[in-house]
Amino acid sequence: MTVAKKAQKLLDPRKLDLPPAPRVVAIEVEDYVDWAGDDALRIYVTIPDDTRDEELTGENGLQLKDAIYDRLLAHGIELFPYVRLRTESERREELAEQRK
Repeated sequence: MTVAKKAQKLLDPRKLDLPPAPRVVAIEVEDYVDWAGDDALRIYVTIPDDTRDEELTGENGLQLKDAIYDRLLAHGIELFPYVRLRTESERREELAEQRK
């Protein structure tokens, strides 16, 4: 099992201690190699289209990332997690592009 697959199982939004906002629809994990050539993880956090900007800033944003980082580290995954937020419509667009 790859590190990304193990991380994917660990990052089930229903099992994470996430802040009340923004609501997390899904989390997807991919193996990734960063700009320095180091192995890492690319983590896509999908949020609803109607999420307000103020839900993403301040303490909520930090709590969201901390929940991801803490869960990975607690299970021995030390690869750096590059976290990207995207809306549901952005996710649909990315899937459509991949199908082309």
